[in-house]
Amino acid sequence: MDYHKSATAILIFVSILVSISTALVGPVTFFGLLVANLAYELSPQAKHGIVVPIAILLAIIYLVGGQFILEQIFHMAGRLSFIIEFCGGIVFLTLLIKGK
Repeated sequence: MDYHKSATAILIFVSILVSISTALVGPVTFFGLLVANLAYELSPQAKHGIVVPIAILLAIIYLVGGQFILEQIFHMAGRLSFIIEFCGGIVFLTLLIKGK
């Protein structure tokens, strides 16, 4: 088996395992992944004293703002966790492919 086929097979296997674990655990891990990566991108330095407050503010803004937009602007009674899972899955696969 050559490298590209085995790497693709492993990526598919990992994404299936992640989707199963997300279904069991919930969107909490993906939300942390999204917030942490965005906080590191927005932070001028990679020090925890700077990154953690940015991550906390982003988490509050995303949860409160996302639920507000979902309920008040789009008039949907859905759960924000579905959107978090979808976006988190895309970010996770992107990070896997980029190798970060």
